[in-house]
Amino acid sequence: MKKIKICKISIRYLLCLLVLIVFANVNAQDETDNSSGGRYAGASMELGVGARALAIGGAATAMSGSADLFHYNPASLALIKNAAISLMYAPSFESFSSPLANYHYAGFAYPLPGGGTLALNWTRFAVDEIPIYPSPKGSSYADRNSDKSLQPTGEALGYFKDVEDVFYMSFAKNVKAYLPLGWLYEDAPIEIPFGMNFKVLRQKLYDASAAGLGIDIGAMIKADMAKIFDEKYLGDFAIGLSGLDVSQTAINWDTENETTDHVKRTYSLGMYYGQKLWFSDAVVNLYWTRRKKYELNELYGMEFMFKGLALRLGRNEVGMTTGAGLQFWKLIVDYAFVSNELDDVHRVSCAFLLGR
Repeated sequence: MKKIKICKISIRYLLCLLVLIVFANVNAQDETDNSSGGRYAGASMELGVGARALAIGGAATAMSGSADLFHYNPASLALIKNAAISLMYAPSFESFSSPLANYHYAGFAYPLPGGGTLALNWTRFAVDEIPIYPSPKGSSYADRNSDKSLQPTGEALGYFKDVEDVFYMSFAKNVKAYLPLGWLYEDAPIEIPFGMNFKVLRQKLYDASAAGLGIDIGAMIKADMAKIFDEKYLGDFAIGLSGLDVSQTAINWDTENETTDHVKRTYSLGMYYGQKLWFSDAVVNLYWTRRKKYELNELYGMEFMFKGLALRLGRNEVGMTTGAGLQFWKLIVDYAFVSNELDDVHRVSCAFLLGR
């Protein structure tokens, strides 16, 4: 009787989160579409975090096991087992050694007693040396074509930067419950993690600056299918839901007109299945995510893990992604090659596991 009561309380947590996500989607879809921010408000948050998730096409809504997955579903933080420091170096466009833009990430996650997790994360997207050119001389192109003194020299008057910082504070909680399957079967153990990100955005563009506050929420249901169906060959299964920028994150600029941009909400539904193989500790993980922001996209990923080595393949909105990972003692290093609308990019991230 006690097990059933625990299950009912746990499912209530999940239902509350689902109602919040659906309610926000239904009541604010039109507002978001008409917001002044357009498609590029908070664009740096669309670049993704963590080479592991990016290598599987970003299909990480139901993924767990890495502290940097807060970016896709804050509920995943509740499932990490060790405190961790996570870092990512992500040069963007042109060469790896001399990129046009840099995207960096650093974070710290700490599991609390009782199944909770606290995390602090930071991302920065920066474009240096954006040139400023003088206004065209003359009244028309014909004037400049006929008079060489009116033609531009191509020399920049100066340079400025675009710097976008996002600071995250996250909390997640994992609720362990039992799902009643009837009097013929034992109650099945399941996990219901849920979580939330509070984020602060700061942007500096030329002589203008902006700031904003945002909220992300998420929930998951995770179960060991072998225990539920009493079949040893079955693996783990999870369903994840997340709503990013559910508060329609407002970015307020300190310009003369006091412009306000709004970040469009992102909703994701994801599934994961992990199958243990017959040899050693090898595992194949399959991921799928359906994500809606500007368009509805389906993302796919696959991960093969064997004795600290991981090989990954995926498909994002643009094309194929691939990558690999290596764990040595308490150091995890991941690499991803990601298809991008402007140019394919490389991503390198690492994590240092703390404690035992």
